[in-house]
Amino acid sequence: VLKHLRHLNFTNNMGEQVDFDEFGDLVGNYSIINWHLSPEDGSVVFEEVGHYNVYAKKGERLFINENKILWSGFSKEVPFSNCSRDCLPGTRKGIIEGEPTCCFECVDCPDGEYSDETDASACDKCPEDYWSNENHTSCIPKQIEFLSWTEPFGIALTLFAVLGIFLTSFVLGVFTKFRNTPIVKATNRELSYLLLFSLLCCFSSSLFFIGEPQNWTCRLRQPAFGISFVLCISCILVKTNRVLLVFEAKIPTSLHRKWWGLNLQFLLVFLCTFVQIVICVIWLYTAPPSSYRNHELEDEIIFITCHEGSLMALGFLIGYTCLLAAICFFFAFKSRKLPENFNEAKFITFSMLIFFIVWISFIPAYASTYGKFVSAVEVIAILAASFGLLACIFFNKVYIILFKPSRNTIEEVRCSTAAHAFKVAARATLRRSNVSRKRSNSLGGSTGSTPSSSISSKSNHEDPFPLPASAERQRQQQCGCKQKVSFGSGTVTLSLSFEEPQKNAMVNRNTKHRNSLEAQNSDDSLMRHRALLPLQ
Repeated sequence: VLKHLRHLNFTNNMGEQVDFDEFGDLVGNYSIINWHLSPEDGSVVFEEVGHYNVYAKKGERLFINENKILWSGFSKEVPFSNCSRDCLPGTRKGIIEGEPTCCFECVDCPDGEYSDETDASACDKCPEDYWSNENHTSCIPKQIEFLSWTEPFGIALTLFAVLGIFLTSFVLGVFTKFRNTPIVKATNRELSYLLLFSLLCCFSSSLFFIGEPQNWTCRLRQPAFGISFVLCISCILVKTNRVLLVFEAKIPTSLHRKWWGLNLQFLLVFLCTFVQIVICVIWLYTAPPSSYRNHELEDEIIFITCHEGSLMALGFLIGYTCLLAAICFFFAFKSRKLPENFNEAKFITFSMLIFFIVWISFIPAYASTYGKFVSAVEVIAILAASFGLLACIFFNKVYIILFKPSRNTIEEVRCSTAAHAFKVAARATLRRSNVSRKRSNSLGGSTGSTPSSSISSKSNHEDPFPLPASAERQRQQQCGCKQKVSFGSGTVTLSLSFEEPQKNAMVNRNTKHRNSLEAQNSDDSLMRHRALLPLQ
């Protein structure tokens, strides 16, 4: 039939010419009829609403008058002919159980996925460094977070670090300008310079934790922090132990002075610091820290942090620092009653307590934070410990140097040392007297008087050879001390000698004060206590 249709043409009953093209399709004009419902009786009325003219020019063949079209016989709104509406961009088609495949529901794309077309069957996943926008129609770059120089928190930490550097530099300048004064000399001047330099390094190392982490900053910041603090603690440890050894030595000899000379002090500081350097070198060689982009903490944010490489190495670094601080605390606590002019033991003890509190608090805070706050916690710990050391050890001395110059004199230092010597001698004599008394009581035959002692600004017994008032004042001015010790029994000899440089020549003036009482015990002996002056 198709073969014949290609060549068939005829005139229908209406007088129209009917032709078929080479494909067997009908060639002709069409009228477009719309079925209307009659408002009178509800019958169907055929209304021509357009036509199709195959012989017209292209673009003009079809004509429809949409104003005449009525849907469902009476409505002008086009009815929806599908069982599901189209899914907009940002959604995908979801299967409805029990319904045909042409029936579906629109499901929003999950976070991190998107769709940019209508009736998408699936959502596409965003690249690793991107995240879907609010409508899930496209992907946008993830937010990058680190402890920045420009955010308020980073600016505050930077200002505190700069303040610490400024205050340390100011203290170093004061100590340099007044380097020949007794207060500066008594605090072991050279080690104080090295201690202030290490504090400068501590404050400066905190700045490596601010800014976008790079591989070189990650590998530098922990060793810089660890070595700086060990250098600082080593200086405090050596100077405290030196003064304690000198004052507790019963017979200070040239061997002590040679053993605790300046070269050996710096050698001990170097050895303590060298251990920390070895720990850092092994750490950097075996598991070096590096910059790390963390995508796992939050989906929409990339945290740029430093991967420490080895938490064990970080633990060794902080643990060794705390070990030195514990030893330093022990020596400082032991020497807390020494003359303050020579050893700031009480202040060092308090600074070590602050140091321990800071770093003990640091461990749980470091373990419970994430992202940029890890660096912030460590910066706060470094700054708090550094300010504690600076304030406790140096601020009191700077205050005396600048605002109380009357206390920064050789007489004040001598007086403090002499008072310490008298107190130590008194304790030793009392201890020996108590031992003798107990021994006598145990033997049951002692009738001697019980020794007694007192330390006061005036002697309880008059000097058998009193000096004139003018001579006594001159002697006190030369010595700079007014303390005396008197004992009820026993024999105690205290020898204090001072050397003062004169303007034209060096004159040695020795002032000796003896208070002697006869001892009545059978095993009386002579007890001697000498105080060595490191400041001399």
